Amino acid sequence: MTMADERKSVKEVENSGVKKKKWWIRSIFMHADGVDKCLMAAGFIGSVTDGTIAPLIIYLTGRLFNNIGGSNSADMLTRNIRQPYTKSSFSEGVCWARTSERQATRVRSRYLKAVQRQDVGYFDLNVTSTSEIVTSVSNDTLLIQEVISEKIPFLIARCATFIGTDIVAFLMLWRLALVIFPFVLLLVIPGLIYGKILLSLARKSRMEYNLASTIAEQAIPSIRTVHAFFGENNTSMKFSKALQESVKLGLKQGLARGLAIGSNGITHFIWAFITYYGSRLVMYHEARGGTVFVVGTCIAIGGQQLGSGLSTLKPLFEACSDAERINEVIKRAPKIDLENMEGEILENVRGEVEFKGVEFAYPSRPENMVFKDFCLKIPAGKTVALVGSSGWGKSTMISLLQRFYDPLGGDIVLDGVPINKLQLKWFRSQMGLVCQEPTLFATTIKENILFGKEDAEMEEIISAAKASNAHNFISQLPHGYETQVGERDSIVWWAKPENCHSKSHNKST
Repeated sequence: MTMADERKSVKEVENSGVKKKKWWIRSIFMHADGVDKCLMAAGFIGSVTDGTIAPLIIYLTGRLFNNIGGSNSADMLTRNIRQPYTKSSFSEGVCWARTSERQATRVRSRYLKAVQRQDVGYFDLNVTSTSEIVTSVSNDTLLIQEVISEKIPFLIARCATFIGTDIVAFLMLWRLALVIFPFVLLLVIPGLIYGKILLSLARKSRMEYNLASTIAEQAIPSIRTVHAFFGENNTSMKFSKALQESVKLGLKQGLARGLAIGSNGITHFIWAFITYYGSRLVMYHEARGGTVFVVGTCIAIGGQQLGSGLSTLKPLFEACSDAERINEVIKRAPKIDLENMEGEILENVRGEVEFKGVEFAYPSRPENMVFKDFCLKIPAGKTVALVGSSGWGKSTMISLLQRFYDPLGGDIVLDGVPINKLQLKWFRSQMGLVCQEPTLFATTIKENILFGKEDAEMEEIISAAKASNAHNFISQLPHGYETQVGERDSIVWWAKPENCHSKSHNKST
């Protein structure tokens, strides 16, 4: 597959996901409990208070300009008002930061648990790589946490400032405020356009970075193979080529950001109009200069604050999208549910297995039938070998027997009982499987064996190791069953070099 084909396929996946996404802000707070709701309520009050302090100071200072005109009185008033401002800012920061940490921790735990609960067919259809799940657990939840702790209170405070300054402007001189209020759109529209463009560019950049990360994810774990075939330069060139589009998108993002920041120069035009029209109000309608100045300041500051607040819409929309996708996984009930405790439990298991007219095709390739009216009977206590070329369905039979998939037609029965009628967790505990390519987790040999039976005693662990002809090898290790298993199924060898009699010891179990 060429780079263009990969980019096209990734784009199709992204676009198909975008159509299904719902931009509901409540999806961010789906995992908030009672304590979080109280914290968010207190943080909301703090954010509103934070946003209304500025228009209050402007209003009272404007009255001082007209009545007293003394700078000392204005400074004293500002210092007195800033005392509750400090308290509200503290409440805003602590409450939102605390609830964001609580909710993000809860989302991570529930999402990882929900992913582990899903059936194999879900991963075939919805998960393109393991990095997608890791990204959702780390980066996506961090974005949600950042939005809750910083962006939402910032947006609330800026909106409160905008509403407060407009109210102050209309209270002090409604004629001037009414005339110049439409000019606020000149400050808001650039922010809206910038947010829309940046959101589109961010989505495209994410697609390009996913393509580049896929190349790196394939190359780094298989670095030995890459070195063996001298593929370093080829891999580097493919990775660099995949990043070229993201560089172009980054330049476009910079241009859009520059235009949005440069659009703040419209403020000078607004001030010029305020000066002209305000002077006419002073000359012909007995308005005061301090009032005109304060009204102009309120409108300008309110528009700028609203424009800066709208810049948070991009991460807010992205967080809503990520939260909606995570919540869909958490709410999804798999067809083959390991947590479902319903079903029969056989008192005596003889071990007779029979495939009756089984039809099956993988969910990712429904047009390619693997089995059609397949029948096989395996008597209890017999050893059976499945022989055939690659792709004939030998591994598929084992996957169906383990109930990783359910057949499209027919039945698989154990001792005369269909396996889909049996309790899944009990059924899988009755069998043992040694795969062609075993996977070891980054823990001790003992704990890896315990994955098969969590409450097993040490005697049972040793018995299992002897049954797999691994006990003698494990016993020769310096730490025995407590030896740590390293990355990619390898044993971490802790002995000194002179104690290593053979390099063959440094291999996977």
